[in-house]
Amino acid sequence: MDFDPFDAAVKRDPYPSYAELRRAAPVYHVAARRMWAVARHADVAFALRRPDLFSSSVNADGQELPAAETLLGSDPPAHAVLRKRVERTFTPRRVRELGPRLDVLASALVGAFAGRGAADAVADLAAPLPVILIAEMMGIDPKRHADFKRWADAVIARGTGRASETPRAELDARVGEFKAYLADVIAARRDAPGDDLVSALVRDEPDAPGLPPAQALNLAVLLLLGGSETTTHLIGNALRALFAQPQLLARVRADANLTLAAVEETLRHDPPVQSILRRTTAGVELSGEQLPAGATVILLLGSANRDERVFPDGDRFRLDREESAALGRPLSFGAGPHHCLGAALARMEAVAALRALLALPGLRPAFTDVALVDSFVLRGPRALPIAFDLG
Repeated sequence: MDFDPFDAAVKRDPYPSYAELRRAAPVYHVAARRMWAVARHADVAFALRRPDLFSSSVNADGQELPAAETLLGSDPPAHAVLRKRVERTFTPRRVRELGPRLDVLASALVGAFAGRGAADAVADLAAPLPVILIAEMMGIDPKRHADFKRWADAVIARGTGRASETPRAELDARVGEFKAYLADVIAARRDAPGDDLVSALVRDEPDAPGLPPAQALNLAVLLLLGGSETTTHLIGNALRALFAQPQLLARVRADANLTLAAVEETLRHDPPVQSILRRTTAGVELSGEQLPAGATVILLLGSANRDERVFPDGDRFRLDREESAALGRPLSFGAGPHHCLGAALARMEAVAALRALLALPGLRPAFTDVALVDSFVLRGPRALPIAFDLG
């Protein structure tokens, strides 16, 4: 077989290729890209849980990072130090307390277009909702939220393939503005910390000093991306899945308690993050294939989540799917040391957005085809036109 994760047809619909990989070549050498693709759940889970063998210190070109100063690009023990910083803000209690605020934000965003009878579910809800929330968590002055949204769009457009009509030079300028603003915020919080995410990064603690400015800035930008773009695609993918099965859409509309089941099944069936890169630190064998030390490995989360060994009837989107801890769980948020810190918050954001949307009378798709973001890592619609009845 011939598999290339960068191929346009694969990015459009990777799942047939994933199935063939799992069947015939679960650890496949993509010679043209000088990387190895790993397709089965057991192998992907093993790699995620063994940072000693599969290092995160690798960039998109498969090159080892010169310094492990980012949360995504570091390995234990350095990774644990950075993660602990963020965990102080992403406590389970604090995330739960965000629920009412999320409902208010989602309702307000939907209310802003409810009188039009049509909207873009991505631009009008799925994209702004997580950006507004992460801005509030970072303690951004509410007067700067419009600027923050403009800056966030530029960061996301440059880094993830989201469609943008803005020239590259202007995007670069906006990102520069954003970093300059964040640098000022970081300096101010270092002198007078508050109860927000940026303060948690720079505050001196009894067990560790605050992060230096450059590292705090990198981590703040990463939290913006990780806390917004993936949630945007999760919401979009969930809505697409429900539109594709009107009977399921009707069930969820009739029973709001099923919204979380729809979100969980979307995470398994069509996750917003399709793959993760790793670099082998030593020779290692997976499914009978010997990977050399220093090999770039692409772990196919989207394939692992449909592995028939773990998820019977895995290509089907079902609201009544039962997980089996003995077989394994979806790997949508990773596993091991790098399991996504914002997993619970992303679920809550997606549930709040879907419930607000599904309350619109006569909600229906206003598209025949969907353009996806141009990325081999992220998967989600660039736009999602919807229509609904006026109340």
